[in-house]
Amino acid sequence: MYMKLWKNVRRVASLKRFTHQEATGTIKVDEQLITNHETSSPINQLRNETSDFDELADAVTPLWRIPYAEQLEIKDKRNFEIMTKLTQRLKPHSPSKGIICQLKETLPSPVTLHYRNKNDFHIRYDSSGRVVVGLCVGKASRQTLRCIKADNLFNTHPTHTDVARVVQEYIQHESKWKVCEHFQRGGNWRSVLVRSNHKFELMVIVTIHPQDLEEEEIRSEMERMKDYLLASSMGKQIVSVYYQASGHTRATAEQCPFNLLHGHSHIYERIGDYEFRISPESFFQINTEAARLLYDTVALQLAPQRMSTVVDLCCGTGTQGLMVARHSRGVIGVELSRSAVEDARFNAAHNQIQNAEFIAGRAEKLFKHIMEQLEVSPDIAVIVNPSRGGVDKRIISLLRNNERVRNLVYISCQADGPAMNNFVDLCIRGRKTLSEPFVLKKATPIDLFPHTNHCELVLSFRR
Repeated sequence: MYMKLWKNVRRVASLKRFTHQEATGTIKVDEQLITNHETSSPINQLRNETSDFDELADAVTPLWRIPYAEQLEIKDKRNFEIMTKLTQRLKPHSPSKGIICQLKETLPSPVTLHYRNKNDFHIRYDSSGRVVVGLCVGKASRQTLRCIKADNLFNTHPTHTDVARVVQEYIQHESKWKVCEHFQRGGNWRSVLVRSNHKFELMVIVTIHPQDLEEEEIRSEMERMKDYLLASSMGKQIVSVYYQASGHTRATAEQCPFNLLHGHSHIYERIGDYEFRISPESFFQINTEAARLLYDTVALQLAPQRMSTVVDLCCGTGTQGLMVARHSRGVIGVELSRSAVEDARFNAAHNQIQNAEFIAGRAEKLFKHIMEQLEVSPDIAVIVNPSRGGVDKRIISLLRNNERVRNLVYISCQADGPAMNNFVDLCIRGRKTLSEPFVLKKATPIDLFPHTNHCELVLSFRR
């Protein structure tokens, strides 16, 4: 960006569109000399790009202008506010005079730049009507929605935006398909998802709307797009290319299958001594280096005994459960995504772990049956790692009513959201719950998302 700015400053100077400020010794561009018909000049284009970048960076990485040490201080303050809020809700049921538990300082991410191993890029139009593969800002209701290239964002790796650029070039110059902004208004191109691993091998998943196209037409266009990708400078790094034809806002592999166009069906990622297989729709923490810190923290707080059975709710590809399996009697993982469960089972075998079992389905429907199967287990430790909405009240009730569950670690990415109701229900005595409540002992924030307002909060409950 700086090279472009210097080239354009030289261009302005060659046209004598500047005034010399004798008092300060600086040069100022005389914008009055830039006439209306030159609004598409490189200077104006650069000015627009810089403005767009600032707006996108402020939306996606709102702390990007702040030194990282100060970002951690901001997150410490925010986490203290969250724990104060939780204390206020629990105070009638707790003798604590301060916050309800020990709150650790936010553990910093080992890497702060280009840490995302996954980016989901939109395919939309920018403010001038050009097709862009990037991220959207603004609101459709106010007619301000537009797409901006994600280049130079602090949290996004350049290889991911390079893939977005190549797909953008293909759509602009090679494809006859239009962008699908609204399902009922036609168009096909929707999004590009890029995953990468520690080797910077790339998996690319393109999502399109099929509209009224025949399968043969879709396949033909996707093959051309794939060939264009592989012929680019990124081609050697791309080890897997999929497409998904979906008429839904979001669709699982069961609803709309992922079709492999090129290469391997999976990529692999390492965390410590473990290697994990990742599918197109698998959940995997987006900051791999910080994920190891998260999983080590959870294992330390869970501290399973040799005779403990670990139940891992919302287990994803099995990462957390498998990393404590060798220190426990066994692990049972529950996950809604069938493909993630398949990956988890593969990961167990791949890492030579034989005491782990993974089940596909809704945790609130399976948990009671699992508890009945573990009737002879002397000790049950539970990991809860849900989405931002927390877990169903029925799961909390089952956890409370099972006296063998003495140790519970809850991982929350939005502790001040609906998940806080889970924390309260675990800790208070209710009319319908006669069992001993849990006590929140420790909260440890871990920064998996530098330059954003978010972090993971690991809460340790005991009884």
